[in-house]
Amino acid sequence: MTLKNNLRLFSYPLVLLMLLACSGCGIYSFTGTTISPDIKTLSIQNIENSTGEGPSNLTQVITNNFKDYYRRNTNLTIIQSQGDLQLEGQIVSFTYAPAAIQRDGQQDIASLNRLTLGVQIRFTNVKQPEKDFDRTFSISQDFPQNVDITQLSTAQIEQLSEQLVVDVFNKTVADW
Repeated sequence: MTLKNNLRLFSYPLVLLMLLACSGCGIYSFTGTTISPDIKTLSIQNIENSTGEGPSNLTQVITNNFKDYYRRNTNLTIIQSQGDLQLEGQIVSFTYAPAAIQRDGQQDIASLNRLTLGVQIRFTNVKQPEKDFDRTFSISQDFPQNVDITQLSTAQIEQLSEQLVVDVFNKTVADW
């Protein structure tokens, strides 16, 4: 036998062993999710804006961010309602307040302003009710004083909400 044939014979079992190790018990993925194999569907209700603050499309932007993130990072089928996993919630804060005050002569001015976005999420796991929760998640980002909160673009709001979505994702399907 040649060295090439010996290497080929050695590599087949090695590849098989690696595939078995990666597949494990079928509930872990490379995205860090730990979803039971019997969970197939996810329903995400509109994340309503109960604050009345923020851009008019805030509900749509946040809801779409959740759907897009779960679609990209799980194999779950997103359905309208009654999923094996269910996410619903509301935006409970969209506040813009001074974050860093500095003195300018006799006046105090904000050199940075902080936007805080908070959502209350109710998560239901139909197959494993012990994993259900109702919790508030929030994220903040600082902006220079000259940024007008009413002029934030959809892309800026999406970027701000991305970490919020990751936090909820980790709590719901990654058990972090």
